[in-house]
Amino acid sequence: MTGFEPDTELVSRLPLPSHVVVQVDGVWYRGWLIGREHEDEGWTGTVQYEGDDGVERTERLPADRIALPESDRPKEQAS
Repeated sequence: MTGFEPDTELVSRLPLPSHVVVQVDGVWYRGWLIGREHEDEGWTGTVQYEGDDGVERTERLPADRIALPESDRPKEQAS
């Protein structure tokens, strides 16, 4: 998966849970945003995703590693 655009404020706006993609070790995975916290450094999200080994993981990630999947992005209207 490539071409995702993280939005550091996205984590604060999405309803919980929300379908997202997360970047872990340079790879994008489909997952779920299941929680969030605002810290001094900014937003972090608690996410669940399945790794390459098939094991489900739950991790806290900075907002700049969380994005909307292509299918969930708002569509641009032609003028």
